[in-house]
Amino acid sequence: MGENKSLGQFIAMRRKFLRLSQEELAERIGVSKSAVAKWETDGGLPDRDNLKRVSEVINVPVGDLYRIIESEGINKADLKVNITPDVISTLESYGYRVIRPDMEENEGGKL
Repeated sequence: MGENKSLGQFIAMRRKFLRLSQEELAERIGVSKSAVAKWETDGGLPDRDNLKRVSEVINVPVGDLYRIIESEGINKADLKVNITPDVISTLESYGYRVIRPDMEENEGGKL
């Protein structure tokens, strides 16, 4: 598998092995070429659905890709959900209490 390789390096290696361009891989996954380039240069990780599509296209079990991510030392805490202010407002309008980690630190945990 991808010992000592980042997920991006592994995706690039498999893509080249399969003789696919970044554009061809992107088309098969259903994303832009720039998304593939970003993943291959470790500028980000595919989301869960795209990771599943990547695994299908490069013919590698999705569990193996998750193991590569885990071996990179990425903490689950590092994979924070990116929530926009609009989403927060919508959730709060439905009565949900949204805990904002950055506010907790800045305001001593008082929301």
